[in-house]
Amino acid sequence: METPYGEAWRRAEIVPAGRERGRDPGLRHAYLDLETTGLSGGTGTYAFAAAVARRTDAGIELVQLFLPEPAWEPAFLHALAEEVAASPAIATYNGSRFDLPLLKTRWVMARMGGDFEHPPHVDLLLLTRALYGQRLASCALRNVEERLLGFERGEDVSGALLPGAYFEYVRRGWSPLLEPALEHNRQDVESLHHLHLRLESRLHGEDVQMEALDWLALGRHLGRKGRRAAGWQALRQAAGMAQDEASAAAGLLLARRLVRSGRAASAEKLLAWIDERVDAQAALAVARARLLEWRLRDPLAALEVVDRALVRLDGSSPLADDLFRRRRRLARRLRGPGQRDRDAALLDENPEHLDQVRVERPLQLRLDPGKSL
Repeated sequence: METPYGEAWRRAEIVPAGRERGRDPGLRHAYLDLETTGLSGGTGTYAFAAAVARRTDAGIELVQLFLPEPAWEPAFLHALAEEVAASPAIATYNGSRFDLPLLKTRWVMARMGGDFEHPPHVDLLLLTRALYGQRLASCALRNVEERLLGFERGEDVSGALLPGAYFEYVRRGWSPLLEPALEHNRQDVESLHHLHLRLESRLHGEDVQMEALDWLALGRHLGRKGRRAAGWQALRQAAGMAQDEASAAAGLLLARRLVRSGRAASAEKLLAWIDERVDAQAALAVARARLLEWRLRDPLAALEVVDRALVRLDGSSPLADDLFRRRRRLARRLRGPGQRDRDAALLDENPEHLDQVRVERPLQLRLDPGKSL
């Protein structure tokens, strides 16, 4: 194709509707992926190939641009800017930290006027980490394809070999790995197109496979994005499942918000409900004891909560020290003329409980109960 800067190498095709992999996300983003001569992103790194996928009425339009030699870079960048500008939004995978900054740098280095302009952008890597990071050992696109989309690439060329393939092409005019490198680029944007559907489904709470851990991740993400009402609903869903540590963590987040709004009694009812259904969550006991003692002014109820937690306590719990100290302090606070020494009674009935259990120093907690309610 012709540009004001010369000729750009462009290839376009349509994957007909019904033949593409996965489902249509119903979005009109342009999905962008680059192949580069390195991962440093510095001034010496070139983008030598770019793929753009967008949904059309006929199917998926796939456009690929190729840089045959560095001198053609202005035409390559101009053509790419036109491609992304044709869509109302773009989506990338790690584009906020790599692809877009690299294109802006190359735009300046090519001495082109203005800046590399693009429509609103969403980074699907950040969204994947927020919604699936607790499930995936790695959020690398290949792993996400296999675990979430069920895609298998087969004999795909390693990304580490792509720069060498391009340099060989520039030196010799041919490389056996160049075509696999361009196919790798193409498959990346196809995957992004369908990954976006999966992420949007989860963002709207429409994924039937979501468990408490997933609702907790969604609630936290929505809260960070300022969507407090939707985040609150997601956290309530996570807490209501009463499954495990994730439900306890969601309950703690909800309780803190209730306390801040002056509804300490409601916060205690919520934590008590979860505590009855989720086994051995020492963080809940600590939070409930703090809430009962200092917000609701009921140290006796706080002591009863701690006692129950100590009975079912796992000696390796990082909160064991906190519970032991809290119990001794509450017992001293409640001790008065004629009142039974609750510390002595506990030691008489179960002496090994406090004296013979070795407790390690507290570690950093996933539930983060240390924040005051």
